[in-house]
Amino acid sequence: MFEKMDEQKSIQKEKEVLISDQQRKQIYELANNVGIRTIDEICPVLFDCVLDSAQGRLKNELGKMIFHLQKNERLNTRIGLERLIDAALQVNPEKMFRILESAGGESKELADNIRSVL
Repeated sequence: MFEKMDEQKSIQKEKEVLISDQQRKQIYELANNVGIRTIDEICPVLFDCVLDSAQGRLKNELGKMIFHLQKNERLNTRIGLERLIDAALQVNPEKMFRILESAGGESKELADNIRSVL
């Protein structure tokens, strides 16, 4: 029984992506190079991805900022994309990469570039 619990914890740890401040800065720079059309397309989907996370890891400043941006209808901006990517990397990186890759074009390129940073 304990072996199964330990196995589940190790799987959970593999899903988490820990990023340094330098990596975060590089990811934000990559997000700044994305066009408005792509931002309008992927931000709502990334927001849903972050909301669907049951882990509750976004009860912090990042989560507050995302909800503030959403409340003020500023989520579909470059800053919104930066924060959503940051949050998605914390709560569900696999799903975030699937979302970006399935959108194609700039989004797929963004996913590839983020992977290279990590």
